[in-house]
Amino acid sequence: MRMPFLVAAVDQVLQDGGPPARGETLVVGLSGGADSVALTHVLASLQRRRGFRLVAAHLDHGLRPGSPDDAAFCHAFCELLGVPFHGGSAPVRARASREKGGLEQAARRERYSFLRRVKQDEGAAAIAVAHTQDDQAETLLLRLLRGAGASGLAGMRPRSADLVRPLLGVPRPRVLEHLRARGIAWREDPSNADPAHLRNRVRHELLPYLEQRFNPRIREALARTAALLADEASLIGTQAEELVAKIGSRDGEALVLDRLRLAEAPLAVARAAVRLALQRTGGLSGIDRGHVERVLRVAHAEAPAGRRILLPGGREVRFTHRQLRLEKRASKATKAVSSSRTKP
Repeated sequence: MRMPFLVAAVDQVLQDGGPPARGETLVVGLSGGADSVALTHVLASLQRRRGFRLVAAHLDHGLRPGSPDDAAFCHAFCELLGVPFHGGSAPVRARASREKGGLEQAARRERYSFLRRVKQDEGAAAIAVAHTQDDQAETLLLRLLRGAGASGLAGMRPRSADLVRPLLGVPRPRVLEHLRARGIAWREDPSNADPAHLRNRVRHELLPYLEQRFNPRIREALARTAALLADEASLIGTQAEELVAKIGSRDGEALVLDRLRLAEAPLAVARAAVRLALQRTGGLSGIDRGHVERVLRVAHAEAPAGRRILLPGGREVRFTHRQLRLEKRASKATKAVSSSRTKP
C-alpha cells in the first residue's frame, strides 16, 4: 500500500542515514501546534516499521495564560498515541531579563536545553523538531534582512548535530492537509498572529506579497536557495576547520592563531575561521558580523602589535606582530597584580 504523502516524506528523511537506528530512541519536540502534532503522529506510525522508540517532550514557556492547556492537550494526545510524554516548564521571562536577548531567543534556548535534558534522561540518539519548508523560507528572509552571509542564509539543515528535521522539505499546507484528513486537532498560539514579531510580518505580509506579485512558488524557491547555500557553507566551514587546525594552538584557555597565515587565507575562509575560533573560546552569543570584520581588519594591518579588541562575553583579542590571541578579558584585580609585579 502506498504511504500517505507526509508519512513518505518523513520516512525518506529517516532512511537517509543517521539516527535513529533500530533499537534507538528518538525524542520529538511537541508544542501542540499543527506542525509538531503532525510530526508526532507520523513518527508514532513509523516507529514500529523502522524499529525505533518515540518519546515526546513539551516545554511550557509560561508566557501566556493558555500555556497549561497546551501542555494538557499534548499529554492527552500522547496518551492516545501510546507515546511516552515528558512535560516541563521554564522561567523564560527571567532568562530574557538576565541575558537581555529578547523573549523569543530565551524561549528557544530554554526549549532546546529541555529537549536535550530529555534526550539525556532517555538515552536517546536524536531530537526531531517540526520545522517545515515555510519555516525555512521565513528564516532565510529574516537573515537576509539582517545582512547575513552564506552560512546564515543556508538556514536550517535536515540534520544538524543531534537534531533531525523530517518536515523541512514539506510545505505547511501539506501538513494541515494531513491533519484535517484524519480529524486530528491541534492548538493555535495567538502570538503567531502578533505583528509585533518580525517573523510574523514576514509570514503574513512579506511572503504572501512575494507570492502574489513575483513568484507563486517563492517558498519552495527560497528553501532551494537555502539548501544550495548550505552546501557552499559546509565546504567553507570544512576549510575553516582545517585552517584553524593548521594555524591555531591552545595556551591554557586561550586560542592563539598565526596572524600572518590567517591574513593570507581567502577572505571567506578567514571569516569562517574567526567565527570558529570565537565559538571555541566562549561561544557566539552577542557576536555579530562587525566583530568578525574588526578582527580581520586588524589581522590584515601592517603594524597590529599591541592592538586589542573587546568582545561580548568578557573576551578580548590581543595582537602581536605574528599572532592574535583570543581569551577571557583580564579582570581589574588581575591587572593590578600584574602591574605590581613589574614595579621595582
